[in-house]
Amino acid sequence: MRREFAWSTDAADEARRRVLRDLHDGLGPSLAAIALGLRAARQLVGQDPASAGSLLARLEEEMYHAVGEIRRLAAGAYPVELARLGLVGAVRAHVATLAGRHPVRMDVQVPGTLPELPVAVQVAAYRIVCEAVTNVVRHAGARHCVVRLWCAGGLHVEVVDDGVGAGPRGGGGIGLSSMRERAHEVGGTWNMEHAAAGGTRVAADLPVAGGV
Repeated sequence: MRREFAWSTDAADEARRRVLRDLHDGLGPSLAAIALGLRAARQLVGQDPASAGSLLARLEEEMYHAVGEIRRLAAGAYPVELARLGLVGAVRAHVATLAGRHPVRMDVQVPGTLPELPVAVQVAAYRIVCEAVTNVVRHAGARHCVVRLWCAGGLHVEVVDDGVGAGPRGGGGIGLSSMRERAHEVGGTWNMEHAAAGGTRVAADLPVAGGV
């Protein structure tokens, strides 16, 4: 009984940790994007009320998606955008949302078509990208950011910016450790380093059973 109780406590702690991390990784970037949009709408109200109204309508829709994300997290399902758009579509949608509200040029590069990937790998890749690009717009002071996804013996994820360089952005807390844990949980690796041309490079290599 004692051993069973200890296992149950550990499992409950792990479940709580996962939920907290999912809230940070999923809702954190989504709400940060909404906050940027609200700031832009506030600036537009006096100059261009029609554009401000259009932006507020989009933000309302995104807030509904965030509410849906909370419900799916509670039910243990995977992210709303992945369910609707697939990995590449979800990454493009999130990057486009941020790029439309922040003066950073953001590109998503996916050579060819990605093969069908395990759900756990898709979730890990999507969460890593969301956290990395949110760090770029919040802390990097970058002008340009490139997100790359490609398969060669596994799924490779890369986010490169031309900002202030690698460092403990945002305090170096749960965000960085969360990206690392996401990669490790699917048997992959994660690294953040200075980019060759300046700025920061975040890279994750995520294995896929049998290789792709």
